[in-house]
Amino acid sequence: MLKKFLIASAVGLLLAACQQQPQMASPPPTQVRQLYVVYFNTGQSDILPDGQATIAQASATFKQGGTNVLVKGHADRVGDQGMNLRLSMARTAAVKAALMRAGVPESAIRSGSLGEESLPVPTADQVPDRLNRSVHITVIGRPVMSDKDYCAALARKWRSYSRTGAQGPAPQAIAQCDAGNYDAGITVLEQILTDDRVVLPSRYL
Repeated sequence: MLKKFLIASAVGLLLAACQQQPQMASPPPTQVRQLYVVYFNTGQSDILPDGQATIAQASATFKQGGTNVLVKGHADRVGDQGMNLRLSMARTAAVKAALMRAGVPESAIRSGSLGEESLPVPTADQVPDRLNRSVHITVIGRPVMSDKDYCAALARKWRSYSRTGAQGPAPQAIAQCDAGNYDAGITVLEQILTDDRVVLPSRYL
């Protein structure tokens, strides 16, 4: 009788093991890549006004959930190869410095210079092309929720622990969010939660 019980138990354990599904690893966070291009005059590495605006846009994108910024300098095929490599290096350095001034930390920037190699638009030697007199900025990051959704997430977090009534800075901040004044509402709610040692909700999707 005992032998039959042991055999039945062993069979049951074996069947249970066979029926277990392997745990799937969670998928890696989705990466977002956004390209910005800064153009230069022939033989120059000075950033033009439209280039400054492009750098400001790239910096703003990075601040909204960026993890890294790739900076690659190019030069067209006018002039000799060595000169063009040095020119692309100067352009890369100028853009990198501008990104840092705009608030992108140096540790997040990966830069390189290609001269007239691997051009965005292949051309014959000594052919000028504005598209090749450029620095490409690629912002890599993770998608983040909108200000509206983040404001709502902060409000839910505050309501989950607070028993405060309808008066006070937090309800007023939530009202700001409801009215579409997201910057004001987010700033106050984040400060209140931080002061109360409450972990802020993640903005990453």
